[in-house]
Amino acid sequence: MQEKSKILAVDDNSINLAVIEELLGSQYNLMTVSTGIDALKMAQEFRPDLIILDIMIPDMNGYEVCQQIRKNSSLRHTKIIMVSAKAMTSDRLKGYQVGTDDYLTKPFDEEELLAKVGAHLHPKPINAIQENE
Repeated sequence: MQEKSKILAVDDNSINLAVIEELLGSQYNLMTVSTGIDALKMAQEFRPDLIILDIMIPDMNGYEVCQQIRKNSSLRHTKIIMVSAKAMTSDRLKGYQVGTDDYLTKPFDEEELLAKVGAHLHPKPINAIQENE
C-alpha cells in the first residue's frame, strides 16, 4: 500500500484547522500547528510534502515562514499553498515572490482546496500531459 502524503497545516484559527482536518485528515498524514515558529520546527521534523500556510499567524507571518522554508535545503522543494483573508492582488503577488506555489483566499471553497492539494501532490506526468494535447 502506498504511504499517505504528508501535509502540514498552519493556522492560528482552530476552526480553520478543524475544517482542514475534516477535509484532508482521512486521505493524508496531517499535522497542524498554530504559530510560525512551530511551523518551521514541525516542517523540519515532519518533512511534509505540502504545507497549507495562513499568512496572519503569531510569531512570524506566513510570508516569513515561506521564505525560511525556501532557504532550507532539505525543505525548499516542499509545495506551499498560502491561505489568507488577504485577497488583494498585491498580497497574492507577495506570496509568489517569497516562494509560495499557490494561493487561496478565505473563506476558501472546500472543493477548490481539495483540487489544489491534489494537483500539487499528484501532478500528471509529462507524457500524460502531452498525450492530451
